[in-house]
Amino acid sequence: MATIEKRPSKDGRTIRWRVKWRTGGSGPWDGEQFDRNGDAKRFKALVEAHDHYRPPAEQLVEYGFGYLVPGHAPAPEEPAVMTFREYALAWLETLTKPSVETKRKYRERLEKHVFPTLGDLPIDKITRRVMREWQTALLATGLSRKTIANIRGESVFPIFRASCRPGEDEEPPLRSYNPLDGLALPDGERFERDILETPEDAAILLTAAYEVDPEAADLILTALATGLRWGEVAALTPEAVRPHVGTVEVRQVLRKVNRQWTVSPKPKSKSGYRQVPVDPRVMEMLRRRAASGLAFLFVAPRGNHWRYEDFYEWRWVKIRKLAESRGLRGHITMHGLRHSLLTLLANEGLELSSLTHVAGHRQVSTTMDVYVHSTRTHHEPVRRIVGGFLEAGIRAGEEQRAAGAGRAAELRGRIHRGARQVRPAASRP
Repeated sequence: MATIEKRPSKDGRTIRWRVKWRTGGSGPWDGEQFDRNGDAKRFKALVEAHDHYRPPAEQLVEYGFGYLVPGHAPAPEEPAVMTFREYALAWLETLTKPSVETKRKYRERLEKHVFPTLGDLPIDKITRRVMREWQTALLATGLSRKTIANIRGESVFPIFRASCRPGEDEEPPLRSYNPLDGLALPDGERFERDILETPEDAAILLTAAYEVDPEAADLILTALATGLRWGEVAALTPEAVRPHVGTVEVRQVLRKVNRQWTVSPKPKSKSGYRQVPVDPRVMEMLRRRAASGLAFLFVAPRGNHWRYEDFYEWRWVKIRKLAESRGLRGHITMHGLRHSLLTLLANEGLELSSLTHVAGHRQVSTTMDVYVHSTRTHHEPVRRIVGGFLEAGIRAGEEQRAAGAGRAAELRGRIHRGARQVRPAASRP
């Protein structure tokens, strides 16, 4: 059986496709290399149709492979068709603003979620139907709507938008419209992130944390008390603790670069540079840790900052299992601690500008739409308000029900007495 090998160039910028087969199925190896996967697939089918022998010259010419026949003058070539993969990789090279790591993530996302479906299609032939089916297929693999939206918005949409513009040397646009423009996301289930809703929930989690590992518990307590992201809380240094004003200052973050967690002096955005107020009891714990002389407030067993994967596997999973065995509802994640605090502050009426500052967001909508969840804290006020509004009507209904119950009891008594009087007469012969 013939096979197709994917053969990237040394610099990784171009990919060719090699068809390999054994002559006659068991003889010596033979092969041909192609610039496009579609050509490789057609040639492979032709080889298999000829029992794994190289197709005769007339067949090669008939199926568009005349250039493989020695001495054959090939027909005039059609204009080269640029595939989505070719255009996307070229587009990535033109980007100047994203960091090298960001561009690597874009390419990794394209290779995993986009190129398997769209990579070999001519970019000017991709329709809205193709894009709708691509989205639906991603949803079927288990990706969330938010993840699909991120892939669309950060990677695919800009590529199509660029293809609708003239080239850098005024070449005509490859497309006349963006097939994602106005295309709705696929419908799917929307899941609310589990959060700590009550003081009892927080007590269960923190008690379990301090039983498993007091060092890890201090980090969890700080994350819950400040709402900092993982990369922010794990990168806190002694200098970030400011006891005289009662805050912690976000000065640096941990960020993954080439799959390694490294310290970066740049938070996620300008709003990431901020001071977050801290409860005095939590501040006292942070002050003690800052006086230890270590490079970070929270350190792994080897003395360096925690890697998220290590903390999650070695500490968080054990803590969460213990807390769940003691009645903690839901499946709380580390990022759920941030959601818990921001939801609590919103429900307690903290003004929006202050809430957004604590979150480190640029826009209020991000905080309110993504991080603030519905809880049961409003249940009792709703009961009290509705009860006061309906009190007179409820009381009147209760009085009517009581009066009706009295009349029904009296009627049942009359029926019972009548039956006792009738029964002896009925028994006479």
